[in-house]
Amino acid sequence: MALPNCGRPSHNSHSCNERAVDVMTLPCGKIHAPFVVLALLALTACGPTKPPVDKLDAAARGLETARSVGAAEFAAADLRAAADHYAGAQAAEGDGDYDMAAQLALQSQADSELAAVRARREQGRVAVDKLTRANAALQEDLSRSKSATGEEQP
Repeated sequence: MALPNCGRPSHNSHSCNERAVDVMTLPCGKIHAPFVVLALLALTACGPTKPPVDKLDAAARGLETARSVGAAEFAAADLRAAADHYAGAQAAEGDGDYDMAAQLALQSQADSELAAVRARREQGRVAVDKLTRANAALQEDLSRSKSATGEEQP
């Protein structure tokens, strides 16, 4: 059984269904182009990355800063975590796992910042406690002084 021509004039004798198939069929280059692009992107993503020198340097500076503000005394656990992550980052860099090295260096930097903040906070508490004790001692001296002279206390 022959299919109708769908009322369209044509130079060839394609039917409506044959024409639809011809229109929907893409040339091979158009079909394969997305796959080639995806393959190139995958190969680029899997390629070697650069050593995270900047991140390691920042992590080392963060450790030094934390140590300089007294984190060894006031935030020892956080400083130890920062040092451990930094050592892991250096080991990962040595093994060529630059992504892991970068991640561990960033974690080390965050731990160092946390250690520094906690150390400063604890130093502030120590200073407040010292001033509170000094103030209490002054209040006591003032009270004794007033009672010895017979003045009324406030």
